[in-house]
Amino acid sequence: MSTYVGIDVGSEKHAVHAIEKEADGPASRTTVTNDKNGFGELEKFLSTFGEHIHLGLEATGSYWKPVFDHLMGLREQLDITLSLINPNEIHQFKKMDLSRIKTDSADAKAIARYVLRFKPKSTPRTNERLRSLRRLCRYRASRVEEKTRLLQQLNEVLVGAFPEYSECFSELSAVSSLALLREYPGPKKIAQLDADELSQLRYGKINHKLGEKKAKKLIDLAKNTVGEGYGPEIEITIRHLAQQLTSVNREVENLDDRIEDSFEEIAPNKLTTIDGIGPVNAAVMTTEIWDVNRFSTATKLNGYVGAYPELSQSGNYEDPHPDMTKKGNPRLKAAVFTSAMSAVTCNPVIKEHYQRQLAKGKDRMVAIGSCMRKLVHIIYGILTSGEEFYPNYEQERSGREEGRTRKPQTGSYPEDERSSGPSPKTNNGKKIPNYQLAAGET
Repeated sequence: MSTYVGIDVGSEKHAVHAIEKEADGPASRTTVTNDKNGFGELEKFLSTFGEHIHLGLEATGSYWKPVFDHLMGLREQLDITLSLINPNEIHQFKKMDLSRIKTDSADAKAIARYVLRFKPKSTPRTNERLRSLRRLCRYRASRVEEKTRLLQQLNEVLVGAFPEYSECFSELSAVSSLALLREYPGPKKIAQLDADELSQLRYGKINHKLGEKKAKKLIDLAKNTVGEGYGPEIEITIRHLAQQLTSVNREVENLDDRIEDSFEEIAPNKLTTIDGIGPVNAAVMTTEIWDVNRFSTATKLNGYVGAYPELSQSGNYEDPHPDMTKKGNPRLKAAVFTSAMSAVTCNPVIKEHYQRQLAKGKDRMVAIGSCMRKLVHIIYGILTSGEEFYPNYEQERSGREEGRTRKPQTGSYPEDERSSGPSPKTNNGKKIPNYQLAAGET
């Protein structure tokens, strides 16, 4: 007879609960500390069960990682099936059982009962280098978020003090822009300069000059600015923000190089052959998807990404313009979004799909969302086949299938008719929206 064990992980202690039958009391229970001695006690506890052990634990924060890694090492000594479970599944399971108790031991018991009832699949051992690369990619994402925050703060200050500043630089975060603000933070400083002096301002790795034309324009705008008056504190703020942005930009560039090198060493694949996906986004997608075989279809991978509309319907109310869901993996969704934004200009397949959606009258961001789903299907195909991206694949496949009646991949309508518009079916005279998208996307 199998024993089912649930572990409620914590920062200092882990509650453990073992059962053999759902109706019986616990076979045993214990609490172990989150250290080497505690893991030794857990090993002794599990060794008391002679039969097969199916063990489950929640993926709560980072607390589960040390004990999960230790239990992985015990599989050669003990007959263990180890399952990592989404905490939301346990939460919903407890609600289904009408459980109102919230203690560590009660949570451990709920996990054990969940494992007994649903027999979740075994979670495989993951590559530690791939885990490390995912952590590096996530750290880079945090630095990019910090850069965005600093840019917003700098823009707010300049809009008040020097609103004309944006006329001289295409991007506020440009190397030349930040070099200028570090040296001359504000219109007062710039207005006092001579054009020849300002034109000699050096910036960048190879010491570019600002140039006479831009210097004259900056000085003229600074002398005639309509910005509000300010004190020296604003200049201190501008200089510090420019310095921090310069540092963050340099840090992100270095991280990009490290991520690209590690990706080529650890988990190279063909994602970079897809026009619009660069090495960094390819690394993010690879580490966040982890194992594409977890998803039986591209539609399920798209559900994990979260690139689909969130439908809202109740009674006679039906939202005609549903927003994209907030569910899914936010890091993976961000990588797919930025790649799709690039792909609509350089990837012939995505560009054609984008133009087709616009021709149907779709809003620009709705069309981008459709392109995200299209891109997810391409990513799924590349990862499962291991082949390079081939832009003419769909055309050649359509040519081979010409003359045959093609069954739609999903939905009830031909491929070219599926969109986020309403379908011709009705329910008591009311339109039923069909959110299926071209190429079998949902």
